[in-house]
Amino acid sequence: MYFFNLLRTYYLAKFCLASSLFASSPNILFIAIDDMNDWVGYLSGHPQARTPNLDRLAKQGVYFTRAYCNAPSCNPSRASVLLGKHPNSTGFYSNPLPRELAPKEGNKSIDLRRFYPNKLTLPQYFSQNGYSTFRAGKIFHYWGDWENMKIKKRDLSFDVHTYGGGRRIKPKNYLSGIDFSWSFTKEGALSYMDWGAIDEPYERFGEYSRASAIIKEINREHDRPFFAALGFYLPHLPWYYPKKILEDAALSHIRNVDDVLLPLVLSSNDGDDIDDLPKIGKKIAWGGLKPRSLNHEKSYRNWHDAITAENKWQEAVQAYLASVYFMDLQLGRTLDALEKSLHANNTIIVLWSDHGWMLGEKEAWRKYRPWEQSVQSNLIIKAPKLPAREINSPVELLSIWPTLTDLAGLPMKSDLDGRSLLSLMKDPSQAWDFPIITAHLDESGNGGWQSVRTDRFRYIKYLKTGDEELYDHHNDPNEWYNCAHLDKYTNICNNFAAMIPEKLTLLGSWKKADRQVTAHNQHIK
Repeated sequence: MYFFNLLRTYYLAKFCLASSLFASSPNILFIAIDDMNDWVGYLSGHPQARTPNLDRLAKQGVYFTRAYCNAPSCNPSRASVLLGKHPNSTGFYSNPLPRELAPKEGNKSIDLRRFYPNKLTLPQYFSQNGYSTFRAGKIFHYWGDWENMKIKKRDLSFDVHTYGGGRRIKPKNYLSGIDFSWSFTKEGALSYMDWGAIDEPYERFGEYSRASAIIKEINREHDRPFFAALGFYLPHLPWYYPKKILEDAALSHIRNVDDVLLPLVLSSNDGDDIDDLPKIGKKIAWGGLKPRSLNHEKSYRNWHDAITAENKWQEAVQAYLASVYFMDLQLGRTLDALEKSLHANNTIIVLWSDHGWMLGEKEAWRKYRPWEQSVQSNLIIKAPKLPAREINSPVELLSIWPTLTDLAGLPMKSDLDGRSLLSLMKDPSQAWDFPIITAHLDESGNGGWQSVRTDRFRYIKYLKTGDEELYDHHNDPNEWYNCAHLDKYTNICNNFAAMIPEKLTLLGSWKKADRQVTAHNQHIK
């Protein structure tokens, strides 16, 4: 009996200690948004953007006016955040496999677990530190493992995962009025590049269902701190949004498509924005499949030519703004649920977008591009006892993992490529002079490029040709004038070029911590 009581006392004390630690450990609400640029209220990227809930979160937390991705496409950007490693460490530069590794048929997307089956991911790190983990929607680029459908039914990084429900929208024809030759159905009627209003209730859309799934997770009983990840798909293509969304008073100013404002571009009187780009830069700006009119009587050189010739530019901008607003409403439902829950005062919220998006700037559409609109991301962090503020220093998404580690009071993983933002969040006046390197392997076969972003400059180098671009943001915030050829900038270009590797890292070559990459990104001297 004595031994039983002793054992009972031991386990009770152990349980109470664990409960005390768990009670003091903050929860994490991890929100990823796909393809969202700075066309949101708090960043003022477009004067007609309406995002009341993003703006609410920004006012309550720390928001970064210049946050940048380390890869401007879904798969490598998410891999860099969730592995805590730069593309120059992992070789993870694009959505699809490099051509030499891609199968002739079937899915060509890079599966993270094929190349890095045993590398710790961010949610696994929290799981190892006592957290329960849950995912709804798109967090990784894949929903499990592309190649092994058995693994797809479970998830390697979360205890529980769900796509979030919602019905795939399948219009009978292209709503945009343009055939972008990019269908993902055998019938050819559902395109990745399409947009338009769908006469369905909010509840039929995936964003609504994903928010509902995470709300359910927030409201259930938890015996451990949780890491709940919510991945919103919109404003990823196609931009299908509920028809009645334009009836909202908040969007009355863009209800009439003729009232929609186009993005700011260089006036034709001053020359076209792409005139001073190297040839390879123009090819990347125009990259993509060749669109056609619906009757196939007209073919176009690129997306921008098709959209402008068919008089669809304002309509596309309207659809993007409407998609962002609809996503924002679902974010609002999620934030409301958290504020009403028992976890309101003990939850860290981190919200980020995997990269930006271009809607005609430099005659470019989509992500994948080396310029500001494609590379700039959203980043908001709200944490208990952390004062709300705006931070203007350039930061990178690689900092998410170490920052969450600091905020949660956990031991720092030794080989992360990024640095924690906590000291900057506490003291925005401190010097923060860490260059941000963004890297990409162009999916149109134009080779790789890398860019360096500092407080003042954006430098771009195309590895295949050695061509360069340089933009001085103090004088040219829109990146309209490439000044790489000017003598006064020669030394600046040379200094930036020294930060960029001569060739891209081989996918799968990360075996251990790359000390050189880590030293650069963590600014260790």
